[in-house]
Parts: sequence; structure tokens; C-alpha cells
Amino acid sequence: SLQRSGILVSAALRVMHPDLYWAGIITQVRLGEWATRYQLHDMCYHLKHWTSVFNMVEVVCNHRSPPHRDPKCRPEAFDIMTTAGIYHPVIMDFINIGIKFLYDSGSMLASSCHLVRHHMHVEEGSWIVTAWYMQDSIHNFVGTPRTDYAKYGNGMQ
Repeated sequence: SLQRSGILVSAALRVMHPDLYWAGIITQVRLGEWATRYQLHDMCYHLKHWTSVFNMVEVVCNHRSPPHRDPKCRPEAFDIMTTAGIYHPVIMDFINIGIKFLYDSGSMLASSCHLVRHHMHVEEGSWIVTAWYMQDSIHNFVGTPRTDYAKYGNGMQ
């Protein structure tokens, strides 16, 4: 379910980029306060049941994407992509940095998809990719400050 996936990718982000994790929490709280102020009951209900610090999720089923970047995301933010399904080995290609990953079912990859040009090469099979990300406009709307880029070694102490 997406609720379990939301919890898992949030926990991963807490380790990989703690500042971005807290920015996501702050954004969700501020969005909830805004929805409450304007009595947007449906939105309040859905925010209470949203389990991820990410404010966007895209579910892609059996679809190839050409090499691309994701310009609606903050450059310093991470996207986390997970896979599920039955298919032959898949390669996730981060083209402009020259890295390829074996992207088997159950895998999780994170990167700045605003900066990193990427695509998956799938020959055949049934598969699903969930791409979790934070849309810049939502953070701007509620006034969440930008985080810095993640740095090696600044994890939990």
C-alpha cells in the first residue's frame, strides 16, 4: 500500500537528508493549519492520513520514460523512487553523472532528479515505480525555508 511505502521512504529520507525530512514535516503541518483555517475538511482528512514527508507521489505502471530531469522539484531535494513487480533486470541510468544501477523489484533509489538526468530501460514485464518528491510550489506556498544540499557525513549522530 502507499501508506507503508510513505512511511518507508520517509524513514529513508530521515537518514539520507535530515534537513529535508524536517522541511517536509514543517510543510505538512503548515498545510494542515492552512486547510483548518479555511475549513477545507476533505483536505484536512487526507493530510491526517498522508504518511509521507513527501508532498507528491507519482505511480508509473508499465511505462517507459525518455531521459529527463524533474524541473518542478527543488535542486537540493531528493526524489526517492521504488519498484515493485515481475520483470527482467532493469537498469536505471543517471546519464549526466555516468552511473547505472541494477534496479530490481523492491529497490529504492534517491537522487536530485532536478539535477540528474535519468531514465529506466525496461524490456518486458509488469512493474510499478513510485516516485516520491517534494514540489517546490507547495513549500513556497506555506513558507517553508529551503534546505541546504545533503552533505556526506552530516547524518544522525
